Amino acid sequence: MHRYPRRSAALRVGAGLAAAALATAAWLPGAAAASTGWQVAFQAHTGASTLFNGLFGVAASGKTNAWAVGGTDVSGSTKGAPLAVRWNGTSWQTATLPSGLTGTLGAVSTPASNDAWAVSQLTGYALHWNGTSWSVARTWPEHQLATEITGVNAFSPTNVWVFGGPGAFPGIGTWHLRGSTWHKVTGLAGAISTASALSRSDMWAIGADSVSPDDILLHYNGTTWQQVTGTALTGLQFERILALSDTDVWVTAAPGGGPRQQLLHFDGTQWSSVPITVPQSVQLVGITSDGSGGLWFSGFGTAAQWAVHRSATGTWSSTKLAAGSTVYNLALIPGTKSLWGAGTLAAAPGSDAAIWGHGPAT
Repeated sequence: MHRYPRRSAALRVGAGLAAAALATAAWLPGAAAASTGWQVAFQAHTGASTLFNGLFGVAASGKTNAWAVGGTDVSGSTKGAPLAVRWNGTSWQTATLPSGLTGTLGAVSTPASNDAWAVSQLTGYALHWNGTSWSVARTWPEHQLATEITGVNAFSPTNVWVFGGPGAFPGIGTWHLRGSTWHKVTGLAGAISTASALSRSDMWAIGADSVSPDDILLHYNGTTWQQVTGTALTGLQFERILALSDTDVWVTAAPGGGPRQQLLHFDGTQWSSVPITVPQSVQLVGITSDGSGGLWFSGFGTAAQWAVHRSATGTWSSTKLAAGSTVYNLALIPGTKSLWGAGTLAAAPGSDAAIWGHGPAT
């Protein structure tokens, strides 16, 4: 799943850390192996200390390749510039992006070490990494007003889905790159905001009908998108989706987008609501697998950021992260039980872009 927090997860930054200019905290694999907790793996700041640097999306294709994306001013108070950083198996490094771009990158997908795709939030472009450099792969200049791009799922340089479900702003709709041509998808699939892919012919997604944003679920079988139904889904607006298999799909949601968050599970036959046991007032945000049949979530609290775990047997546990932390999205490192998390660290008067690690990276 590759989506930025455009609805339920507003930017949250605190004060308390000194401003830093291109400062990094390396996550050393040897040291990380001795720790099972969460730690800051990378911290950097670009531009004036008043800017709110941050990372919204993170994805990994293996132990030696991961990307995190965001911007130099995720508060939106200035135009800012996009930001992308890469894990090369040893350290996180800031990448060079095409010049002249503004805005923030909100989501990233990386199917291979020489193939990554990232999309802007409101400034209408998709970027492609070919293993050597980033380039602008597609723009949507026909939209004169701020227009949302909300997710991206890439399977190869010639098979990419870009989603722009409408929310606070109009969305670009759903676009599919097949070969060298972009095709606009119509129907219910034209308002997808995010998808979780099992394969190029098997995806689960959050979409919208004519009633409200993010109020339907869809499944793609390689040919068509079909709406998913179930009694437990009625009256909900969906937030995040994670498909681990066609008999193991997880969704966070709330009634009418309200505060009473729910966790839903599909077992291949029916949808059911799963009790959530987290500290009071914690809102689950990012979701990913723990590599052992359980789930990890990032969680927003009233006064702190949390890492929340649900084991395969249904046991919940929560860890409070460092003061001033914000983690928007999580990604499991394939072939491991380790994770990356993308977000911010407070650095008064602005914030730093930050990446967290859980478990050894190698």
